[in-house]
Amino acid sequence: MRIEDPDSFWHDKVAYSNAEQLFYEGIDKRKPEPSKAVHTVAVTTTKKTKKRKAMAENQQQQINLLYLNPLTLEASFFLETLEEVNRKSNLQLDPYLTNLLERIVVGIEKYLDRKPTYIVPKAAQPVSNKQPTATGAGGLTFVPPSELQKIKRTFNCTACTHRIVGTTIGKAVGHLAEQHPNPNPNGPVNGQRPVQTKQERKRVEVEARAKMTIQLPKKVKALATGDIAHMFKDKYQVADKLKVMPEYDDIEKDLCKLLTSTFPNEPVRIYKFGSRITGIGTCSSDLDVFVDIGNSFHTFEHRASKDTLFRLRVLRELFCASNEWRIINVIEQARVPIIKTCHLASGIECDICLNSLGFCNTNLLKYIFETQPLAQYMCIYLKTWLERCKLTEQISTYSMALMVIYFLQLQQLLPSIELMQHEESLPAKQLVGPWIANFAQKSLSDMGVQQIEVSVPLIKEKVKELFEFYATFNYERYMVCPYFGRKHVAISKILKEMPKRYTKYAYNNPESELQIQKPMVVQDPIQLNHNVTKAVTKYALKTFVDFCAQTAALLATPSPN
Repeated sequence: MRIEDPDSFWHDKVAYSNAEQLFYEGIDKRKPEPSKAVHTVAVTTTKKTKKRKAMAENQQQQINLLYLNPLTLEASFFLETLEEVNRKSNLQLDPYLTNLLERIVVGIEKYLDRKPTYIVPKAAQPVSNKQPTATGAGGLTFVPPSELQKIKRTFNCTACTHRIVGTTIGKAVGHLAEQHPNPNPNGPVNGQRPVQTKQERKRVEVEARAKMTIQLPKKVKALATGDIAHMFKDKYQVADKLKVMPEYDDIEKDLCKLLTSTFPNEPVRIYKFGSRITGIGTCSSDLDVFVDIGNSFHTFEHRASKDTLFRLRVLRELFCASNEWRIINVIEQARVPIIKTCHLASGIECDICLNSLGFCNTNLLKYIFETQPLAQYMCIYLKTWLERCKLTEQISTYSMALMVIYFLQLQQLLPSIELMQHEESLPAKQLVGPWIANFAQKSLSDMGVQQIEVSVPLIKEKVKELFEFYATFNYERYMVCPYFGRKHVAISKILKEMPKRYTKYAYNNPESELQIQKPMVVQDPIQLNHNVTKAVTKYALKTFVDFCAQTAALLATPSPN
């Protein structure tokens, strides 16, 4: 740090704080003897002089602030307009203008009555090598009158997202007379985007998406126009083989061996379910496994309890410590928490959960696929269609299977789940919480339904009709309801039509009611308070509807295959 000579420094400095001067003067009093002083680099007198001049110039520039009273600019605009009107031979006056002029005169009088401070310009003060400028009290630099003429007005309309209307009053009046034509063709004002609220941006995005037709992916077009028989030849055989595999027994044994040592006093049972077991899976499908620890099969939890999450974490530690399993992921925040793991001996990925309703849903699908094989073929096709449309993130394979079941119920090809769970046809009920988990496994003929023979033309025709049905379905008013299995199940009336087991549960658990305030409602036929498509957004639903309509049109076109 270099300390300058206070005698020369403070006298030449233009402005300084009292505290700063006292600080440097204190240093000067404590200055050491010449023999003990620290040697500093000599600075020439020329550099000191230049520095002092630069500091003085900088201080002077800070003092000379540019001044313009806001009324000065407004008065300039008013006088300019007044002179332009006075040049016309035919002057006109209307009541609105009369009122405004009176208000202006009264406003000026009030302003002058308050005796505002009058600023008088002083003589010009030279600053460095610059031209002299007129300065007023307090070092203010006035804006010369000639500079005011360079500022011009530009009118913009706030109703048209700040569209630039023009620079004259005539153009502004013309814009209003035409009732805001062609809003905002000029884009951003002054290179900046207009300020929009979050709600406005969302509304604009929704409107833009509503007008946009989403094109069907090329792979989906190839599926719709390709050889359906060839597709089923591969996929049906694979799906059928995945229903029963010897590797599943090894997975069950290894799971029991892993868990019994940790839970020696509680019975452990393994239940396999999911697309592999129902007969619509692929080689990349996971094997879903329900682990029943301590006879928890009949326990229902709308959201996992602390005890369930504790047991799930214990299982995670067991899988991490085992050499026969590899942890992939643990999802605790889901409605049904799962552990995604891989059985190293078989290479099959498994989703481990502690909820039995998935197993119950699988039993229902297995029964329907075995009694009416058309449903299985349609689900295999639509599973492939969903994957190629990239809609599986919001519409699951199980959701699509329920939509197939509902469509076939309306075609009188499947019975309603309500009929299958009727007390007369179901002597012994198996309950999971309030929900009936089993059903009467009668033949279709016993329930008054005809079993039809499956053929490729029939599958193609029914798939086309399904796409047409869901492309024109009124999702705002009606819901997909396999439980009742009838047409036009109104969303507004569904809560009143529910069986007593639902109304009683919903009364005791109001936060667990069926989520009907969603863009798409597909009700689980066993867990009646579950909307399996509650995650579907409006945009995803529109995409699904557009894809259904386009696929139906392609299937209606005769194919050489």
